Amino acid sequence: MSLYRTFDSADLRIWLSTQITLSAQLGGKPEEWSIKEVSDGNLNSVFLVHGSESSLCCKQALPHVRVAPDWPMPLERALYEARYMRATEAAVTGLAPKLFHYDADLFLLVMECLSPHTVLRSALIADQVTPGFSETIGQYVAQTVHTTGWTTRPFEEGSRLLADFAGNTALTRITVDLILNDPYRVCTRNPEPEPALLSAVEALRTDRPLHAAISRLQNIFLTCRQALLHGDLHTGSIMLHERDVRVIDGEFATMGPIGFDCGLYLGNLALHACAAPQKIPAMEHEIRVFWTAFAEQFQTLVSQGGGDVGDLLEDDAARLTMVQNMLLGILRDTAGFAGLEIIRRTIGFAQVADYSLCPDDAARTTARKRALEIGRTLIMSAEVIESPDALFALLCPSPATSAPSLT
Repeated sequence: MSLYRTFDSADLRIWLSTQITLSAQLGGKPEEWSIKEVSDGNLNSVFLVHGSESSLCCKQALPHVRVAPDWPMPLERALYEARYMRATEAAVTGLAPKLFHYDADLFLLVMECLSPHTVLRSALIADQVTPGFSETIGQYVAQTVHTTGWTTRPFEEGSRLLADFAGNTALTRITVDLILNDPYRVCTRNPEPEPALLSAVEALRTDRPLHAAISRLQNIFLTCRQALLHGDLHTGSIMLHERDVRVIDGEFATMGPIGFDCGLYLGNLALHACAAPQKIPAMEHEIRVFWTAFAEQFQTLVSQGGGDVGDLLEDDAARLTMVQNMLLGILRDTAGFAGLEIIRRTIGFAQVADYSLCPDDAARTTARKRALEIGRTLIMSAEVIESPDALFALLCPSPATSAPSLT
């Protein structure tokens, strides 16, 4: 018999009072704890609990999409988030919240409470960020790649991770549908496009060369198992307070191509620049900071060896060449997945709030069209990009720079 039930604040208070270690960590009496629900995503209930000694964040999986109750969701996704946090914990200490407890019956995670942190997307919209925050995200990706990737770990460890995360198929299906397919076909999950975008949306649905390029990226996502991905690394999955930056929400974790996480993050920065063109220099700076931090740390860590890839390379020059070739492949994948994310967040399910920065309908339409053009260009150019500078120019072109028209 299943012990699962969805919690409200009262249920959570009772449950926490029975958990000796967590109760002691909070301090004080249960009736004195402050419990506030702060759920703002599509898949979970989230509560912040404050006691006399410390605070906790409690996240429980819901059996359906919050905004679409008839869309069922597997509760087991909480298990994969817990596994992801445990698999990467040692590598990203201080860059992600600490996991204190996972209840397998309630599909409930209890973790470090990030307060007074703010979601990065909200902070960007409110202009409340400290420049250079993307350095931490670049380091985070490089360090998770190092601790879970085939290049720097014996293949037995990669095989174990494949087995541990192979069952996360329901959330991987969401990725395949919402990012890699739905924006390019008629689908009930897609919001009705505004009239001014209809021709652009239809152009994407009938663009055969684009579909061929997307098919290549679909193949890479589903067959290239380079490292353990966060799987949903956008500006809504990051929290920060001043210079303390943390990555959250790893429930989409799966083994896949490193460029996928990079592309999702950079795509969301590019989207923000589309919505607020005056911020193009700032977002280009963050994109450069991210890639520089990622590439430098990746090169340092991979050059140390430790895996079965590159075992025959006996000199530093040969190993450096291998790493540089790997980085070029990741750069190209990053471009393609960034393009897919930009288009998905503009016309697909779960669009971004960044477009609220547009002063009026006309400006919003212009921003969305610009985003679609940039997204398509990134997808079509991914295979031939030769340098980081070429990627940066495609992600954040000047408003005066023309891109291939979709209409």
